[in-house]
Amino acid sequence: MALLNQLDHASATQALTAWLAGKLPDAQDVTVHDLSIPQSAGMSMTTILFAASWTERGESVHMELVARVAPPTPGVFMDPDLEKEFTLLKTLGENTSLPLPKVRWYEGDRSVLGSEFLIVDRAYGDVPADDPPYVVSGWVLDLEPGRRGRLYERAIDVVAAVADTDWRALGLGELLDKPQYGAKGIDQQLGYWEEFYRWASRGGRCSPTVEAALEWAKANKPQDEELTLNWGDARIGNIMYVPEDLSVAAVLDWEMAAIASPEMELGWLILLVRYYSEGIGVPIPEGLPTGAELIAAWERATGRTARHVAYYEAFAALRLSILMVRAGNFLIAAGAFPPDHPMPVSNPASQTLARLLGLPSPQGDSTSFVDAR
Repeated sequence: MALLNQLDHASATQALTAWLAGKLPDAQDVTVHDLSIPQSAGMSMTTILFAASWTERGESVHMELVARVAPPTPGVFMDPDLEKEFTLLKTLGENTSLPLPKVRWYEGDRSVLGSEFLIVDRAYGDVPADDPPYVVSGWVLDLEPGRRGRLYERAIDVVAAVADTDWRALGLGELLDKPQYGAKGIDQQLGYWEEFYRWASRGGRCSPTVEAALEWAKANKPQDEELTLNWGDARIGNIMYVPEDLSVAAVLDWEMAAIASPEMELGWLILLVRYYSEGIGVPIPEGLPTGAELIAAWERATGRTARHVAYYEAFAALRLSILMVRAGNFLIAAGAFPPDHPMPVSNPASQTLARLLGLPSPQGDSTSFVDAR
């Protein structure tokens, strides 16, 4: 479903070879090879996996690299900013012990690959899949239950380390601030996601569930909260694990990073557990934690007390529902779904959101982007 992926192997290889040669003035015989473009990418970033080799000062150099290319036309996210993500990853990589892919270059010239892109070192390991979901099939289900539980133990460790990052000292408050949407924290998050919803539904289908939930979220927002760095898309599907011991090889996908309550991160993590069980109608596999177990583990790891986790789980469902409004309307506009398709309104996220807040169930069959395959 690579709806925004307009790159082909030959042109990408040629473009990256020429571009890399320009970035390496002391290199000779620059070659790009073993390039692949996973076709699962499509509505957000395009991923290009490749190797690069050259000779520099008489020495042979070989690197395994990954390019993340922003969509050339609007995709799922309202305001993708790879330069900001590059700066964030570089800052965290140089000043923390978080396991991040080493960033190499950022390129804003859209003429190279059709849009801005960044390049990082390739990491190796196993990532729990979204399609089909890791709770249905794949390597996660092949693990012994005791080992399976380590996936979330490691995820909690990552979330705790992110929350403990001194974001003020690193200048991340300025980098991640979006003051046009309100003051840092929940006010800014509410303003941002309300505008995201307006953008996502413009010219397409609107969601009564999302609109009711937005009003609830504004009326019930927590006050005077601690602010920490949030990874943003905190879930095991964005962690690459070392197969042998299930340690963390890399923490991926920082495009939703923000300065907000540490409980916003916890709420997202819990919501994704609910989404991949109750939301899609399958039981939680043995060894994986319940929401209550995740809260207890988070409190132990962070030394904090979860005071507003019910709010932030509902807010996570609201944000995911807004993303599904955008994804559904995008797929309808692209011709992958008919104009009356229910996905923007009725999907596992919006159905879960309605249950959490006691709202009427969204009308229509619950569907997701997987149905566009």
